[in-house]
Amino acid sequence: MGKLIGALDWSRTSLGPIAEWPTHLRSAVGLMLPAKAQIVLFWGPNFVALYNDTYRPTIGDKHPRALGRPARENWSELWNDLEPLLKQVLMTGETVSAKDRPFHIERRGYPETVYFDISYSPVHDASGTVDGVLCIVEETTQRIAAEQALARTKERLSYALQAAGMIGTFDTDLCTDIVYSDARFATMFSLDPQKGESGAPLADYLAGIHPNDVERVSEAIQQAIVTGEKCILEYRVVSRDATIHWLEVHGQCLYDEAGKPWRMPGVAVDISDRKRAELASARLAAIVVSSDDAIVSKNLDGIITSWNLGAERLFGYSAQEAVGKPITILIPDDRQDEEPAILARLRKGERVDHFETIRRRKDGSLADLSLTISPIRDNDGHIIGASKIARDITERKAAERLHATLLREMKHRLKNNLSTVLAIARQSFRGHESESDDFRKFEARLLALSNGHDLITREKWDSAELKDIVAQILTMHGRQRFEIDGPDLRLSPKSALALTLALHELATNAAKYGALSVPTGRVIIKWSIKHGDSPRLTFCWQERNGPKVSPPSKRGFGSQLIERVLAFELKGEVRITYDPTGIICEIDAPLSAEWEEAALA
Repeated sequence: MGKLIGALDWSRTSLGPIAEWPTHLRSAVGLMLPAKAQIVLFWGPNFVALYNDTYRPTIGDKHPRALGRPARENWSELWNDLEPLLKQVLMTGETVSAKDRPFHIERRGYPETVYFDISYSPVHDASGTVDGVLCIVEETTQRIAAEQALARTKERLSYALQAAGMIGTFDTDLCTDIVYSDARFATMFSLDPQKGESGAPLADYLAGIHPNDVERVSEAIQQAIVTGEKCILEYRVVSRDATIHWLEVHGQCLYDEAGKPWRMPGVAVDISDRKRAELASARLAAIVVSSDDAIVSKNLDGIITSWNLGAERLFGYSAQEAVGKPITILIPDDRQDEEPAILARLRKGERVDHFETIRRRKDGSLADLSLTISPIRDNDGHIIGASKIARDITERKAAERLHATLLREMKHRLKNNLSTVLAIARQSFRGHESESDDFRKFEARLLALSNGHDLITREKWDSAELKDIVAQILTMHGRQRFEIDGPDLRLSPKSALALTLALHELATNAAKYGALSVPTGRVIIKWSIKHGDSPRLTFCWQERNGPKVSPPSKRGFGSQLIERVLAFELKGEVRITYDPTGIICEIDAPLSAEWEEAALA
């Protein structure tokens, strides 16, 4: 640059010939040219540029035309940024400095952002006047670009780690046992994230590990240091609130040039969800394996994909024989249409509950089964198959058939006995015309008793629904004449028969003399359960809009049957009131143990 400066016709510039340059300008140029620092000198009010060889690459294709020319001509694209800096030094005489200051420059035919450490100093004459600005600069663009690239890489890595789930990174200094970690890794061990980034003792991290896992983890780390093998561990950490999380940690020891253990970097992944899923799967697998029920899975084509021991015991096929075969090997020929219907429901996401059917064993024998079939979904929620639980109900079905047969036989025998009683009564009353009305009453009561037995033996022998007992009266006298209200309640056989006879007597009397004897009459039947330490039944028969009622001169058999027999059988109180507006029959009785059990069932 010295030769270029010497050869330039400076007389054509505002600085004039070199021979006429002032001493402090010559001194500044003499200082600048041999320096190894990047230096540019802007002189005078027009900031004429002079620079050294070290500075030349900084301005690219602006050299050599920038030499000896006002800065405004060749730094026009950044002049609005550069001029204030130069004028500040020129006018104040103070140095301006900055680190990594950005400038937007065109030095290779295109605009770019570059960075410099700058120190702009004033050049004084003998009187102290500032005539120029000596700019010592160091371009830091490459370093800034590298730092920005590293920051972007870290940012992308952070985003990737976040997207991948709870992943943290660490780097252990094995010489000092100091662990440097990101915020996620520190949080996993309940450490302050800032402490993790600045470095925390290894002991602080070991303190966060579940006590039962500390020894195993420490031994594995030492083994990895000795062998250099990659260390992969699964262990538990305990948070401050005592919550336990599972981590999968990958690390590997690095060695220095002398072969001494140096660092162990790695990553940790929170696998708590996976562990919970594995535990749930293990429990489910244990249930499936140990279940006495047959548990089978199949795909949507009806092909068997799993087969437990219960299925082997029930159907006789081993897992090797069944898996891969169509589920139709278990379905009898006359029930083959069931499978397409089941698959159609499964594809819609429906569950099939307690479907009772018949299936065929390996030996050809048939079994009564209760099936529960549920759709199996993949992680995206798509239905990919079905799980089927088959319970052998062969013995239960046989018992039900035997039970039904016994009930029919008992009912038949009871009917025969009642028919015999009725035949004897007819023979006894024959020829006594005056007593024919008594016979009809007896016959009606016997038929009511028979109907009560029918209710009890309809499904089971141990109870009857109160609503069904009341419904018998409605059938005989018309639903429109009654108002009915009360909860579901099953009565014991004795109570059901007693209440059947009582309602028969009340309805018969109402049809002859009371509310049911006139078209406008109505009967209100209500009952409720009073809950408490001793639950009780309250039952009320109330007649309305019938003939005016007056107390009878003497109590008939029907009234005695209601008040005495019913009170005895129900172990409660029965009260008949002859209200002028209509007869009222009220029952207050404790719920017996079997009543309570039936009411809660």
